[in-house]
This record gives sequence, structure tokens and C-alpha cells, in this order.
Amino acid sequence: MQSQNLFPAPKLDENNIFSYKEIDALIPEGIDYIADPFFIIDSSGYYLFTELKSKGNADISLFTSEDGLDYKYQGIVLDEDFHLSYPQVFKYKHEYYMLPETKGSGSVLLYKARKFPLEWEVEDTLLHNTGIKDPSILLSEELNLIVGVNDNLEQFFFTADSLNGKWEEYPNYKSRWGNESRPGGRFFKVDEEWYLPVQNRTLGYGTGISIHKLGNNSGQLELTLAHKMYFGPQSEIPWFNRGMHHLDVQSNEKGYYMVYDGDRNTDGEKAFQYKRTLKFNLLDIYNFFRDD
Repeated sequence: MQSQNLFPAPKLDENNIFSYKEIDALIPEGIDYIADPFFIIDSSGYYLFTELKSKGNADISLFTSEDGLDYKYQGIVLDEDFHLSYPQVFKYKHEYYMLPETKGSGSVLLYKARKFPLEWEVEDTLLHNTGIKDPSILLSEELNLIVGVNDNLEQFFFTADSLNGKWEEYPNYKSRWGNESRPGGRFFKVDEEWYLPVQNRTLGYGTGISIHKLGNNSGQLELTLAHKMYFGPQSEIPWFNRGMHHLDVQSNEKGYYMVYDGDRNTDGEKAFQYKRTLKFNLLDIYNFFRDD
């Protein structure tokens, strides 16, 4: 979706939704789900990378578009013996890289395009023996940062002097735990401030996306709530009535281009994960008193 402004959240248009039926019509093999869309734009068009789960472990797939509206499926571009997701693709010093979730490998692996966009190979291990979910990377003149969570949804911050530098846990940061701790997209910048989409799990996994702002208070890093439930369940859009899960935003000459994913209820009932909901609402209370 193209939007001139990001705040407040733009209204989602059903005409911009790429439905399960349309995806099934494009992809020859049967799939269980598709998620975690990340994109990159160059002079030849739009490249959309997603997690795609069919048989076995999830892989990374590619869709391409000339105009950012009509996408064509190009196939699987990254397949490993372990589960892959969160294909965060970016350009750094004129080269294309991907930092997906590689928790199943036991480390955080960085991939480089041998031949963009179809061929990728491991370039580096940024964090050895560290399995974190959805590592979101920020590379900037002022700070290089990776934020992710462990299986208990405890948030961790890692920094380095460059992409291929020595990544280590940052010595001074305020960690969240539980709901709204897990990244749900890449860092993006608005008015000189860095923001990160995070997953809201109030009604279970995949309820919505909130936006947190990165702060640096005398050397202490933290992510604080900026926009609660930026995107959530879309009751008027059948394909998204269950909730939202992921958001990728980048600026272009027309403002901001964004891609997102969501889920639907197929039986007309709200089949949310109540045990997880209770757990993460209790953790919300913990985070509230911690921040107070």
C-alpha cells in the first residue's frame, strides 16, 4: 500500500489485499501459510520476500512486481535444513543482504545475494550460539543495532561497529518481556526518529502491530510505545478479520510504501489463544510497573 503519511495509521483498503485465494492461484505447490513480507525496491521494480510454509520447514519465497500492485510468484529462493522466516532484506554498501530468522540453526546468520534476487548464501554469523526470534537490524551513522526475543519473549539488544563487526549484547538497555516485545518488521525513520513495529498479542498470537520508538537516554537504549495497535483486526475485511502480524515500511518518492500480513477466522468465531492471552496480559502488568 502507498501512503503519504504514516501517523495516524492509514486506512486499509480491501482492494490492496492479496488474498489466500489469489496466492493459491499463483503458487503451484500446496502451502500451509505465507507470512512475514519484506520488500526492497530498485530501478527494475519491487521485490517481495516472504516466509512460505509447505512441506517440511518453512522457506523464503519471492514475488516481483513492476508497479508495486500486481505481483508474480518467482519461487523459493532460500531453503535450509532448518526453519526460515522473517526475510529482512536490505541494501548495504551497494550489496544486497538478508537477515532472516535462523533460530533453528542456533545462531543469527547473515545472507548475501550471490545473484540478486534469486541466489543467496551465508555471508557471516553475526551471533554465535544465540537463537533469537525475528532479529530486526538497524544500520545507521549513529547506531548499529539488532533487536530480537528469546522463546520466553524476553527482549535483547545487540550492537556492533559495522554490519560485519563483532556483535555483542549492549551493556545498558531496558528490556521488555512478553506482549509487545517481539519485533514485527524492520526499523524505519520518521522526522529523525527511529521506530520499530512490534507484535501485539492481547488476544493471542497475531492480534496486531504496535509501533515503538527507539530512545537513547544517556546511553541507555529502550523501545517505548509510540502508537498502540497501529494495525489490528479488520472486521470489515474478511481476509484480515482475525488480526495483523507483520508490517514493513519504507519511504519512496510518493511518501511511504508498506506491506503487511494478516489472518482470518474461517469458522465465524473468534478462536483466539486464551492461555497465551492471559499470560501476556499479566506480562503487560509487569512491563507497566517496570516502566513506571
